[in-house]
Amino acid sequence: MGKWIFISLITCSLLLGEDRVELFGLNADTNGSVVTAYGNPVMTYQDKILTAERLSYDRNSSIVEAEGNVSVFQKATYHVISDYSKVNMDTDARQSKPFYMIDHQTGLWVSTAQSDACESQIDLSSGMVSGCNSTDPLWKIRFSSADYNTDKMWMNLYNARLYVENIPLFYLPYFGYPTDKTRRSGLLIPTFGASSSEGFYYQQPIYIAPQNWWDAELRPQIRTSRGSGLYADFRFVDTASSSGSIRAGYFKEQAAYVFEQDLAHVKHYGYDINYRHTAFLEEWFGLNIEGESGLYVNGSWMNDVDYLNLQGSDETKSVTTSQILSRINAYYSNEDDYLGMYLKHYQYLDVVDNSKTIQILPTLNYHHYLENFFGDHLLFNADTSVTNFYRPNGKRAVEGNVNIPLTLQTGLFDNTIDASYTANASGRLIGFYGNVQSGESNDPYESGEYAQVDHTFKLGANLVKPYGTTTHVIAPEIAYTLAGSRYYNGYYDRYHDECTVGNTDPLCEFYTLQGPSDTLSVGVNNYLFEKGKQTLVDRLSQSFRYGGTENYYSELMNELEWKITQAVNYYNVTAFNHDRSRITKEINTVRYNDNIVMASVSHYYTDALRMNKTGERAAFYSSYWSADASYQYNRHYRIFGLLAYDYREDLMKRSEIGFMYSQRCLDFGLRFVQNNRPVLTNANASDSVNDSYVFITLILKPIGGSAFNYKITNHQ
Repeated sequence: MGKWIFISLITCSLLLGEDRVELFGLNADTNGSVVTAYGNPVMTYQDKILTAERLSYDRNSSIVEAEGNVSVFQKATYHVISDYSKVNMDTDARQSKPFYMIDHQTGLWVSTAQSDACESQIDLSSGMVSGCNSTDPLWKIRFSSADYNTDKMWMNLYNARLYVENIPLFYLPYFGYPTDKTRRSGLLIPTFGASSSEGFYYQQPIYIAPQNWWDAELRPQIRTSRGSGLYADFRFVDTASSSGSIRAGYFKEQAAYVFEQDLAHVKHYGYDINYRHTAFLEEWFGLNIEGESGLYVNGSWMNDVDYLNLQGSDETKSVTTSQILSRINAYYSNEDDYLGMYLKHYQYLDVVDNSKTIQILPTLNYHHYLENFFGDHLLFNADTSVTNFYRPNGKRAVEGNVNIPLTLQTGLFDNTIDASYTANASGRLIGFYGNVQSGESNDPYESGEYAQVDHTFKLGANLVKPYGTTTHVIAPEIAYTLAGSRYYNGYYDRYHDECTVGNTDPLCEFYTLQGPSDTLSVGVNNYLFEKGKQTLVDRLSQSFRYGGTENYYSELMNELEWKITQAVNYYNVTAFNHDRSRITKEINTVRYNDNIVMASVSHYYTDALRMNKTGERAAFYSSYWSADASYQYNRHYRIFGLLAYDYREDLMKRSEIGFMYSQRCLDFGLRFVQNNRPVLTNANASDSVNDSYVFITLILKPIGGSAFNYKITNHQ
């Protein structure tokens, strides 16, 4: 018997080509072609490290056998433990009894009685898998057989049964999941639900990712008592400077549901497009330009609001509105100049026909950036734009604007006060085309010209005063604008006395000029800093108008941001109308956050004069309360809730209460939600539906999870 400190098996190196096999051990003996190592032996081969109480290698059969506390490590990604393991170096066939493998990147482990592997494929006998503590797992999935591919990082389980605290919850004849975050095609976690009016809900997402620059997700759904549909998302990264997404959806109602709910449409469909490009002139047209260019597309269209409501089982996540705005913005900018093109398209969901809605298709804008002369005492910039106001049915217009301010500025009293004078010259041109609305004449729609010159004098200062660790900064400002010369011609001359604010005459749709008036504006900003950190900001402003306008005083505005303590913040906006002697706008928000308790209360109030259905100006006010809170009881339990209440309508828009239990390997949540959402019906375009939900969320980390909900729907 020989005693070895180091043994290198050259024969295995030859058999495995470039792979080198090394065996280390304090003691070893040989018996014919078999070499056996003892004393914490270690073997390295390929990218694996194998340790055991006893290792033996047969030169003739190229078989390695390991016994007692066998461990295999691979690339620091997974660790296999067994009592007995056999490896054929020629075929890379491996067998382990029993078999326990843990993925160090995800914490997921699998335990079976036996495994048989060859190259990257591992076949497993009956066992279990979990991401929890292996001694007493909170959840586990038992299976009758399984297989795992170490190259594709994909596990397949057959006859899978989910247990939580030894309680069987779910069965699937087959369940497959990835063990890494590589993008790959396949089925995603489904969503289940039940509703008193819509029946059983099932949505099965299908993920398609054949290439690394694009992917797609298909989300077919069925609502057994309502209908079925399909939503699809296509996402792409076409260049290093651009990316985008396209969503489209279609849902068809059952006839009985349409009749029962009095819906306006049997089919709901629409699309959304988003795209960004930060160098489209350079990459699309091959231009070698100085500066930068950009393109932004955000477009949506739908036949009614249920296109949004039906995208998932949780309508509380859908942002519903009566107005859909689509935009396309493109620009080029360098150190001196800016060129922009903007298109805006409005779709109102509470009207049947949008053919009379004015669209901006497009606005072309040129801006010359601020230039300084004579040691920053003379400032100059220019801005001009052309806008095409378009609609399929009705009069259309093209309007051009130019604005050129010239500013002289200096410091007074040893630069304690900043003083400036600005001469602002501006002008407009407008021309009309298209057809007039029924019963109207083309005569009033003559082209128009307008020009003005205003003069603004401004004084301002920044005063700083320290008080120990507190610093106070006050910045007062006063400005007086003198309404200078005005020139009116054509359309602007004919209607500048008639088209006042609030006039709904169709002839005033394109008239946006305000009457000339001198304006005095005063304001003061206050800042408090505690040890260099800002704790309070208060901005107060007031304007006074002199001339032929209705309002002598504009609204008094105040904005306050106050960090009362490390945990408490307060925000307020208040507007006071002097003519009406009342507050016309107020926003109050108080937030508390100490990392254990988080809570906020907000109130939004507006009171504005608008035209009512009889054409008279009337007061319309809104009052909206919202509150939310959460309590982190410990590192496992979190309780949360929220309320949203429309005081004017006396309507609870949304309420929610729930809890979330989180472990390293599991999230379990339960919440009750009531939500009021708009729908489009034949009876009332602004009808609404009140939904009550019970949501159950179960996330098995790191595999994933799903949410089940039950919904009760009532028409308001």
